[in-house]
Amino acid sequence: MAHLRVRHICSVFDVFTVPNSFDPAHALGIFSAVINSMRIEWSGVTRSVTGFSDAKNQFRGDFFECSAKIAVSVTTPSETGHGFHFESDPTTTKTEFAQFGTEQNGVFFA
Repeated sequence: MAHLRVRHICSVFDVFTVPNSFDPAHALGIFSAVINSMRIEWSGVTRSVTGFSDAKNQFRGDFFECSAKIAVSVTTPSETGHGFHFESDPTTTKTEFAQFGTEQNGVFFA
Protein backbone atom coordinates (compact mmCIF):
# COMPACT_ATOMS: atom_id res chain seq x y z
CA MET A 1 0.00 0.00 0.00
CA ALA A 2 1.17 3.55 -0.76
CA HIS A 3 -0.28 6.88 0.41
CA LEU A 4 -0.06 10.45 -0.82
CA ARG A 5 -1.52 13.21 1.33
CA VAL A 6 -1.20 16.92 0.56
CA ARG A 7 -2.80 20.09 1.92
CA HIS A 8 -3.00 23.70 0.75
CA ILE A 9 -1.28 23.31 -2.63
CA CYS A 10 -1.40 26.12 -5.17
CA SER A 11 -2.49 23.96 -8.07
CA VAL A 12 -3.34 25.71 -11.31
CA PHE A 13 -1.86 28.70 -13.07
CA ASP A 14 -3.38 29.65 -16.39
CA VAL A 15 -3.12 32.70 -18.66
CA PHE A 16 -6.53 32.15 -20.33
CA THR A 17 -5.60 34.17 -23.46
CA VAL A 18 -2.54 34.56 -25.70
CA PRO A 19 -2.10 38.28 -24.88
CA ASN A 20 -2.00 37.40 -21.15
CA SER A 21 0.84 34.97 -21.84
CA PHE A 22 3.01 37.92 -22.95
CA ASP A 23 2.02 40.17 -20.03
CA PRO A 24 4.93 40.59 -17.54
CA ALA A 25 2.36 41.19 -14.79
CA HIS A 26 1.23 37.58 -15.24
CA ALA A 27 4.62 35.89 -15.67
CA LEU A 28 3.38 32.75 -13.88
CA GLY A 29 -0.11 33.03 -15.28
CA ILE A 30 -3.25 33.76 -13.33
CA PHE A 31 -3.78 31.77 -10.17
CA SER A 32 -6.98 29.77 -10.64
CA ALA A 33 -7.30 26.96 -8.05
CA VAL A 34 -6.11 25.63 -4.70
CA ILE A 35 -6.01 21.98 -3.67
CA ASN A 36 -7.27 22.28 -0.10
CA SER A 37 -6.57 18.61 0.49
CA MET A 38 -5.93 15.48 -1.53
CA ARG A 39 -5.48 11.90 -0.41
CA ILE A 40 -4.65 8.99 -2.70
CA GLU A 41 -4.30 5.45 -1.37
CA TRP A 42 -3.02 2.75 -3.72
CA SER A 43 -3.55 -0.90 -2.73
CA GLY A 44 -4.10 -4.42 -4.03
CA VAL A 45 -1.25 -4.83 -6.53
CA THR A 46 -2.51 -6.83 -9.54
CA ARG A 47 0.60 -6.59 -11.75
CA SER A 48 4.26 -5.70 -11.25
CA VAL A 49 6.62 -4.43 -13.93
CA THR A 50 10.09 -4.31 -12.40
CA GLY A 51 13.35 -3.57 -14.13
CA PHE A 52 11.73 -1.86 -17.13
CA SER A 53 14.38 0.01 -19.11
CA ASP A 54 14.39 1.96 -22.38
CA ALA A 55 17.93 3.28 -23.02
CA LYS A 56 16.96 5.05 -26.27
CA ASN A 57 14.45 7.26 -24.42
CA GLN A 58 16.49 7.29 -21.18
CA PHE A 59 13.71 5.91 -19.03
CA ARG A 60 13.61 3.07 -16.50
CA GLY A 61 11.57 2.09 -13.48
CA ASP A 62 9.60 -0.32 -11.37
CA PHE A 63 5.81 -0.02 -11.53
CA PHE A 64 2.85 -1.59 -9.73
CA GLU A 65 -0.70 -1.68 -11.10
CA CYS A 66 -3.42 -1.66 -8.46
CA SER A 67 -6.61 0.07 -7.37
CA ALA A 68 -6.80 3.48 -5.71
CA LYS A 69 -9.11 5.54 -3.51
CA ILE A 70 -9.02 9.27 -4.08
CA ALA A 71 -10.43 12.12 -2.01
CA VAL A 72 -9.94 15.72 -3.12
CA SER A 73 -11.14 19.16 -2.08
CA VAL A 74 -10.48 22.09 -4.48
CA THR A 75 -11.47 25.76 -4.37
CA THR A 76 -11.11 28.56 -6.90
CA PRO A 77 -10.38 32.01 -5.47
CA SER A 78 -13.27 34.47 -5.63
CA GLU A 79 -11.07 36.98 -7.53
CA THR A 80 -10.46 34.66 -10.50
CA GLY A 81 -12.74 31.66 -10.16
CA HIS A 82 -15.89 32.86 -8.38
CA GLY A 83 -15.11 30.85 -5.23
CA PHE A 84 -16.28 27.52 -6.67
CA HIS A 85 -15.66 24.58 -4.32
CA PHE A 86 -15.48 20.89 -5.27
CA GLU A 87 -15.43 18.02 -2.79
CA SER A 88 -15.13 14.43 -4.02
CA ASP A 89 -16.87 11.50 -2.36
CA PRO A 90 -14.12 8.94 -1.69
CA THR A 91 -16.68 6.20 -1.00
CA THR A 92 -17.87 6.31 -4.62
CA THR A 93 -14.51 6.79 -6.35
CA LYS A 94 -13.89 4.11 -8.97
CA THR A 95 -10.54 3.75 -10.70
CA GLU A 96 -10.16 2.00 -14.04
CA PHE A 97 -6.37 2.08 -13.75
CA ALA A 98 -3.97 3.08 -10.99
CA GLN A 99 -0.21 2.77 -10.81
CA PHE A 100 2.62 3.76 -8.52
CA GLY A 101 6.34 3.18 -8.69
CA THR A 102 9.77 4.70 -9.11
CA GLU A 103 11.45 5.94 -12.25
CA GLN A 104 14.67 7.48 -13.49
CA ASN A 105 14.80 9.53 -16.68
CA GLY A 106 16.84 12.14 -18.51
CA VAL A 107 19.95 13.19 -16.57
CA PHE A 108 18.95 10.79 -13.77
CA PHE A 109 18.95 7.79 -16.14
CA ALA A 110 22.76 7.28 -15.97
